[in-house]
Amino acid sequence: MQKKQDILTNNKRRRVLSFSDLFFLSFGGQAPFISLLTFGTVMIAEVGTEGAFAMLLATFVVFFNGLVIYFLSQRFKRGGGYYIYALYALTSRLGFNTGWNYLLYALSYGGTLLAGGAFVLYTVLSQFIPYLSLPQWFFALIVSSLASGLVLAGVRTSAKYAMVMSLIEMLTIILLSILFLYDSGWNFYNPVPTTISPVLLEAVVFGLGIPTGYGSIAPLGEEAESRDIGKAAIAVLLFGGLLATFFFYSLGALGFTGNLVEYLLSRFGIISLLFIGFIALNDGTLGGVSYILADSRTLEAMAKDKFFPSFLSMVKGNKPIYAEIFTALIFILALTSLAYFVGLYNEFVILGALAGLNNLFIHLSANVSLVRISSKRKGKHIHQIIVGIVASIISLSVFFYSLPTFEKYIVYIFFGWIILGFLYAEGIEITKASSNE
Repeated sequence: MQKKQDILTNNKRRRVLSFSDLFFLSFGGQAPFISLLTFGTVMIAEVGTEGAFAMLLATFVVFFNGLVIYFLSQRFKRGGGYYIYALYALTSRLGFNTGWNYLLYALSYGGTLLAGGAFVLYTVLSQFIPYLSLPQWFFALIVSSLASGLVLAGVRTSAKYAMVMSLIEMLTIILLSILFLYDSGWNFYNPVPTTISPVLLEAVVFGLGIPTGYGSIAPLGEEAESRDIGKAAIAVLLFGGLLATFFFYSLGALGFTGNLVEYLLSRFGIISLLFIGFIALNDGTLGGVSYILADSRTLEAMAKDKFFPSFLSMVKGNKPIYAEIFTALIFILALTSLAYFVGLYNEFVILGALAGLNNLFIHLSANVSLVRISSKRKGKHIHQIIVGIVASIISLSVFFYSLPTFEKYIVYIFFGWIILGFLYAEGIEITKASSNE
């Protein structure tokens, strides 16, 4: 493993991303429109017109995890995100386990967005061209290959694509929200309900999936200034959460409690099919780009520390080209194969569940890392300790609350991946010990 001092003062970093680049990459990692259609439909089904209030609470909860990343990103200059935080704040083994689970998290979350985009695109084209008999795995192949191609074209190209397409999505969501308010006759109301729904907490849990996305920029420490990563993480979760709150507020003004996709189809007719198809392709691609980048940078950092073959850390053309190619191939093969065997919808459900569990795991690791490293100077960093403890309590509560709701095979895969990582790490230790004898 590289010496700690050399790592923290690495002078060969590839600083090519600005604050705005990070913001739009992170916003793309939210896949806002698909998130609103999927998580949002469930939230509305749970609490109806209280959706705006539930979304506001969800944003507040996510804000604590975002603060943890904000504080940790200021302390570490090296790329690798959650893996690096645990590696130096906790132990080498916990660092590996965090990085190991982040690899599955990024594949699952990015894969969920790509699969969701491919599924909506497949549905739209089936409506327009009913005689089109292309298999579902073909759409997974197209969307994942497009995202991979953008990543391999370079991080600057990916950032420019994210900026243009994110601006289009922001404008679309804002215009739709204003239109819904107009349809309601400008029915402004107090979003805080007088009586709380008994399933409000469940709706909040679903809402947690909407303003995320900052997890995709945490590993980009080699390409960006640490302070910009932290600032972008906070800015994008607040902007995304408040934008979603405004969207749900406008639906509440209409008294809407149904399916968002069906409503858009009924409101805009055939035009909405084209629009939803375009947004789905854009959203899936943006999410895929963000998490392929994040996964490749985590893989690069772990390869530097000899957890994976060293060629994966090699840099050519100012980027870890082999880590990017390897990660892109894994995304394409995993998504295409899964779509072939279970279909796009089931793929979306499986990957979404795995993303949720692994998200809680890596954030719990980050929260504990902040508490551990801040406790060394308690007087100066008491506020960081409090944030870490509160975020840990939230993550644990959501984990134990949601775990029984998952299918058993999802839980088996999640814990099986952790056990596989443990065995892999043990194998590395045994190999090192044997070579030193």
